[in-house]
Amino acid sequence: MNGAELLVSALEHEGVLQIFGVPGEENLDLLEALRRSKIKLVLTRHEQAAAFMAATHGRLTAGPEFVCPPSDPARLTWRPAPDTPCSARCP
Repeated sequence: MNGAELLVSALEHEGVLQIFGVPGEENLDLLEALRRSKIKLVLTRHEQAAAFMAATHGRLTAGPEFVCPPSDPARLTWRPAPDTPCSARCP
């Protein structure tokens, strides 16, 4: 079991049903672990869109949501999005 499989197992245990994110070479292990899990991966074209989608889905369903940000310079573009659910008390 690698780190990605351990993370996916923990997310399943916490009740995460969907992960929003942008695919990339830096998260291929995570994507492969998600392919074999019950968690649905929702792919987006932009990091902020993924974060806002997760926040909105969490607010509407009152369930936990997860965003898979990239590790390249684009990670800076998604950072403002998590502030919205934190200030709005989303799950």
